[in-house]
Amino acid sequence: MLSLSVDLSGFRRLRRETKRVMGIGTQRAVEVGLEAGADHARHDHPHKTRTGTLTSDAHLRGYVTERFPDGANGVLLNDAPYARFVEHGTRPHQIWPKEGHGFIGPLNPGQSRRALTDIGTHRIALRWYVGGRPVFARMVNHPGSMPYPFMEPAAAYAAEQIAFETEHVTFVLASELWS
Repeated sequence: MLSLSVDLSGFRRLRRETKRVMGIGTQRAVEVGLEAGADHARHDHPHKTRTGTLTSDAHLRGYVTERFPDGANGVLLNDAPYARFVEHGTRPHQIWPKEGHGFIGPLNPGQSRRALTDIGTHRIALRWYVGGRPVFARMVNHPGSMPYPFMEPAAAYAAEQIAFETEHVTFVLASELWS
């Protein structure tokens, strides 16, 4: 009878080390990819930058939400109050001046009340300037706005970067263990 004995302790050690390296590398890939996606949204967007709020670090960020041994989850987020209107556009709607805070009764669709701290004059008209001259209106029919997607392309870019970084981990770092 022939009996063979194979020592697999080296293989098991390499397998454990490979899983550890792959997990750390995948976590890093998610982190790097989300940061790259946020930078892409900040710099490669089709909309005009007026105030900088939409693309500021305070509102636009990519970060890891959860880490586990073999990877990570993350979020690419823009929490500016009007980000979704820029991303998806708006339908035609009416714009009304804010009603006074003491007003009791129904509001027009899309209308709101002023805050208690807003003690200015009781406005009954909208005002804007055309050619340096004021224009007044009781209500404006806004035609809606076009979408200027910048977060969706940034998410696609982040996914590409995560795939690239994961590929690097797989083929470079893990292969170094086995050579």
